[in-house]
Amino acid sequence: MVAFHAPAGSGGTAYLGHLLVTPRRHCPDFAGLDRREAEAVGAAMAICSAALKKLGAGRVYVASIGHRVDHLHVHLLPRWPGTPDEVPWHAVDEWDRARRGGASEIASVVASLREHIEGT
Repeated sequence: MVAFHAPAGSGGTAYLGHLLVTPRRHCPDFAGLDRREAEAVGAAMAICSAALKKLGAGRVYVASIGHRVDHLHVHLLPRWPGTPDEVPWHAVDEWDRARRGGASEIASVVASLREHIEGT
């Protein structure tokens, strides 16, 4: 299992705090996980969600769509303070004032998340 920050897209930025959790073994969906893998994915989701909350996220949304890539990857999307209530959960990263950043901002978020994770 591995957890990582979503890379910058074609515009050179990413939604800050958008994490992905995925098993190392190819698996199309949750049903294909063995018990050990399922426990590892669940634990990573909980640990990463807690770290995002320590960074200030008011809520962390979890989604696994599996539409474009036939490999299980779970998205963790933080809802940062100041995001209007009318912005739906699935569009927090599309809001025009969403927290976005390039490689250096992503690296800073990842460093902060590591501090919180290693401190637990």
